[in-house]
Amino acid sequence: MVKNTNKRKSIRADISDYTVIDLETTGVNIYYCEIIELSAVKIRESKIIDEFSTLVKPRGRISSMITSITGITNEMVTDAPYIEEVLPDYLNFIGDDIILGHNIASFDRNIIKIYCERLGLPPFCNDILDTCTYSRHCNINVPDRKLTTLTSYFNIEHSNAHRALADCIANYKCYEKLKKFYID
Repeated sequence: MVKNTNKRKSIRADISDYTVIDLETTGVNIYYCEIIELSAVKIRESKIIDEFSTLVKPRGRISSMITSITGITNEMVTDAPYIEEVLPDYLNFIGDDIILGHNIASFDRNIIKIYCERLGLPPFCNDILDTCTYSRHCNINVPDRKLTTLTSYFNIEHSNAHRALADCIANYKCYEKLKKFYID
């Protein structure tokens, strides 16, 4: 079971042990969207050591707009587990790690926190490192801070953007490159 701590800190340090998280949803409203994919990549000494990834069956339908962005169809999630079946395993995989992700401070973390509350799970309070914010403190010349822009800047393969596992791996590679350009 996930340890119930009340950390809620944003990290801006050079870290080498963390878990990258990403999720795909049926929309952008954190209170009403449903999770349709959960992924995480565990990093130790700046190397990938384990992965977690699953599709999630929503109660509602996936719109054609979301399918066009993610490639996830209603047919793909027909036999997937519901969020209440898989979220405890996902949280156990993450454990007490610092979580790293792109735009997780305002999106992913908050959605997971809402689901934890709805499902009666311990609060999701891991420390975070948001690479979108982190990249603003890096001496790089990019037109925006989108993950796809950063992967392009660093010549990182990211052909399956908006699929959670591919985004986790691309984000991990981006962060490892960004560390060299961080200025306080």
